[in-house]
Formats: sequence, structure tokens, C-alpha cells
Amino acid sequence: MSTQQTTTETNYRQFIAELTALTRKYGVAIQSVGGVILADAQGEFSDVSYCADISSGDLYPEFPEE
Repeated sequence: MSTQQTTTETNYRQFIAELTALTRKYGVAIQSVGGVILADAQGEFSDVSYCADISSGDLYPEFPEE
């Protein structure tokens, strides 16, 4: 197993733990099937933001154009 794969898997598990805590704190759960985007490099998502339309329930990341 490569170091990158190990780091990605570790980061994913930590993200899920924090997402679980946020869900419990705010009462908002996310249902997503196949909708996860994983960074290939550290800092790749440093400028990401989210567009959330509460009326539709859509939540998606916005990446600035390079």
C-alpha cells in the first residue's frame, strides 16, 4: 500500500468522524452515493467552497477556475 493511499484513507476516515460529529451537532445529514471527490495532493482543495441550496437539498463543491 502506497503512502498516498494510506494518507487518503486516513484523511477519509477522519473526515467521516468529523462529519458524524457535525451531523449530531446541527441535525443535518448528507446522503450521497458515489458523490465523493478525493484530493490527489495536499492542499488541492484549499480554495474550495460549497454551494448549498436549502430548498432543493443540493450540496456541491465549487472549485475556482485556475
